[in-house]
Order: sequence, then C-alpha cells, then structure tokens
Amino acid sequence: ATVARVKGGDPFVFGRGGEEVLALNAAGIECCVVPGITSGVGVPASLGIPVTHREIARGVTFVTAHARDGGSPDWAALARTGTTLVIYMGMQRIDAIAAALVAAGLGSTPAAVIERGTTAAERSVIGSVATMAAQAAAAGLGSPALIVIGDVVALANTRAAALPLRRTA
Repeated sequence: ATVARVKGGDPFVFGRGGEEVLALNAAGIECCVVPGITSGVGVPASLGIPVTHREIARGVTFVTAHARDGGSPDWAALARTGTTLVIYMGMQRIDAIAAALVAAGLGSTPAAVIERGTTAAERSVIGSVATMAAQAAAAGLGSPALIVIGDVVALANTRAAALPLRRTA
C-alpha cells in the first residue's frame, strides 16, 4: 500500500518534517519527500515582494518566533544584520516583536503581515514595523501568517494584494 502525507506550510523549515522522516526511517518505512517552494519566499512573492533585491537587500533571514523552549530570537541582533526578516509563527507575539524591533531602530522599516498567503483566503496589511501590530489587529489577521520586514516590502504591489485570488481549476 502507498500512503501519501500532504503537508501544507513548510514542514522542513521550522516544522516537523525532519522528525517525521527520522521516525519513518526508524520504523523501517520507506518514504519519499517531494519538496515545494518555501512559504517564506512564495508568500511575499504573491504580493510582489522579493525577499532579496540587488539594490535593496543582499540577504534574507528566516526565523521562527515560536520555539519549542518558549524562547525568543535576539531581535536586536537580527535587526543589525540588515537582511530582510521573514518571521514564521509570529502572530501570537507580534506586539513584542514589533516593540523589540522598534527598540532596535527599525520602527520606520516597511513591514507586511500576510495571513494564509497564496490561498483564496489570503489577506494582508502593509505598513511599518511600528504600525504592523495595530494594523494586523485592526484587520483581524491571525494565524497562519508570515511577517516580512525590510525595505523590499516597499516594492509590494498593493493593487495585486487587494485583489481576490482566483482559482481556475
């Protein structure tokens, strides 16, 4: 028999994909992983936001705001990298994340919060680090969502972001 496990999101980026493969291997079960594009790149791209740009951002840092041990990243250190920040699982801590990044000098940096990216239910807000938590709350955004922070967010095609995603099949 063949069993397929289809997993949304990024099971191999801050997910349990690696753990599941190890468990299957330990149980003697053959498995095959069929990778897709990470939501950390695909979701911002759906709004016209490149996570890097030759003239704006030379790098991108993918970080989770929700670790198993309950700890938080060093937001001040991340702010100093000068890279685009793509934050996974940050909605429950968006106020604290925003406050830490404002304290690190990123208050006026463009920011996007994108809920259910690349789906028909996608919703987003675009503002700054200083305004992102209030904007997300006012729009009623929740999880799953990505938070994208960096000057590349200014490249967002807000007209496209406001249009509903249409599926043809």
